[in-house]
Amino acid sequence: MTNATGHMVKKVAVAQLKAHLAETLRDVEAGARIAIQRRGKTVAVLVPPTEADALANDWWSALNGVMADVDDFEKIVRETVKSRANARPRRVKLED
Repeated sequence: MTNATGHMVKKVAVAQLKAHLAETLRDVEAGARIAIQRRGKTVAVLVPPTEADALANDWWSALNGVMADVDDFEKIVRETVKSRANARPRRVKLED
């Protein structure tokens, strides 16, 4: 699996993470992105602190990271857009 920038993302099962936490954290410190999976589904992604800080300041980059790390992201977005298209419009308060 690769992320939006083309870097490999390692997949690790929760049980494997528990057994090898220190090693996994060393990999992340070295720059690796680790997708934590439960029953084959990604539930979290570990990223280096520098990348996390950059993502926190740039929601679009964060979204790209999520797209790369979640295998069925495109399907989820398509279903969401389709359901919103069928929903009634509603007022949204943009300012307090």
